[in-house]
Amino acid sequence: MSFDKNYFINKLEENELKICVVGLGKMGLPIAMVFSNSDYEVIGYDISKQLVEDLNDDKTNLNAEPYVQERLTNSIKNGNFKAYNEINERVLEADVFVIIIPILNNEQGEQNLKILLDLYEQISSKLNRNALFIQESTLAPKTCKNQIWPVLVQNSKKSNEKNQFGLVFAPERTFSGRVIEDIEDNYPKIIGGIKKEHAYVAKQIYEKFIKKGVIVVSDTTTAEAIKTFKGAYRDINIAIANQMAEMADNYDVDILEVIEVANTEPFSNIHTPGMGVGGHCIPVYPKFLIHDSNKIGFDPTLMSESRQINDNMVRYCVDQLSKYQSKIKNILILGLAYRGGVKEYRNSPTLNLLNHIKKLNPNEIKIIDPLYTKDEINSILESDIGYDYDKIEYSTYDTIIVVTDHSEFKEMEISLLEGKIIYDGRYIFKDLPINNSTVIQPGRGTQSY
Repeated sequence: MSFDKNYFINKLEENELKICVVGLGKMGLPIAMVFSNSDYEVIGYDISKQLVEDLNDDKTNLNAEPYVQERLTNSIKNGNFKAYNEINERVLEADVFVIIIPILNNEQGEQNLKILLDLYEQISSKLNRNALFIQESTLAPKTCKNQIWPVLVQNSKKSNEKNQFGLVFAPERTFSGRVIEDIEDNYPKIIGGIKKEHAYVAKQIYEKFIKKGVIVVSDTTTAEAIKTFKGAYRDINIAIANQMAEMADNYDVDILEVIEVANTEPFSNIHTPGMGVGGHCIPVYPKFLIHDSNKIGFDPTLMSESRQINDNMVRYCVDQLSKYQSKIKNILILGLAYRGGVKEYRNSPTLNLLNHIKKLNPNEIKIIDPLYTKDEINSILESDIGYDYDKIEYSTYDTIIVVTDHSEFKEMEISLLEGKIIYDGRYIFKDLPINNSTVIQPGRGTQSY
């Protein structure tokens, strides 16, 4: 018995296809809202009982993500969405399961797939119907083929092959703060199936709302490689810019001027340097590839060195500040989030910075971030290091380190920064003289005012 694509296409044509989105977090919930807004009946599943209760009560904590709240309200009103925190009969009514849960990994880049594989096992072993599984959260190449597919095949055999499963990898291609816009308007959808008929069905499902179209690639492994290779490419290019910033300081030239003029040529696209690379994507995907390559005796040196260069930008910050060590007593770090406007601290350069900053022997270190309260910062870092953004006394601190380019930092009163040593790792004060201050920026040297 083979996978019957017509089973799904007929349901699709009759507007009876039911979709279960598994994982209702920062990416999963917007994806669920895209499906429900396209008139699919969407069943949500998440292990968090509180999250499920809140969503069913029309409440979400993704207030900074445009369109999510209004679409949740409409979906509940129209009866197109209901969430559950158990794999119950309602969840198992779904024809399509879109899986987008976080994939854990260690420092070496080895994926911990236990939770993911257990999830596939739990769902597929309980199904009494055919189903298509769509894996959206990022995986290292060959994970779908070698790890997930065998689980689905085994459970199909256990049911005497009454249940035929399909599997595709269709990576999310989104940016926090514009997830729904990215899904619907900005990029084509990538789909790779274990079999062509799996990809064919997924293509019909996504074409309903993807304005830039759907690209079907050879197989799941190709789709996995596209997502992870692209992340590694960005990491490498950022590393090039960061290394050039250090070189610019040695040559006593302005890296921003160099980049701006060099990029007037169409073959040049040098990125902007900074404090490092954070988040759950760009610094992580190269590690997947490095780990898997090392297992077969191949050393992707460019990826490994790029990771080291980007992580070492906080060391470069401390090395530059060490020239003023005798004047440094109290340090204020601006930003815990890895990127401006996004409440996400995973792999933030601030976490790495704290490992190096002790070299300066400061009396006190504090962190402020407009998106995090003092208590949240203290809880995350397990230390009394946070301060509420609107209560900080800037006069207490002689040294300021800019890690995150929040708009609130860019709009600060300049008088608050006067008379300080400032390491501006995000160039938010790049054209702004600050009285009686020393401003250091990577690749732009030191400016004293």
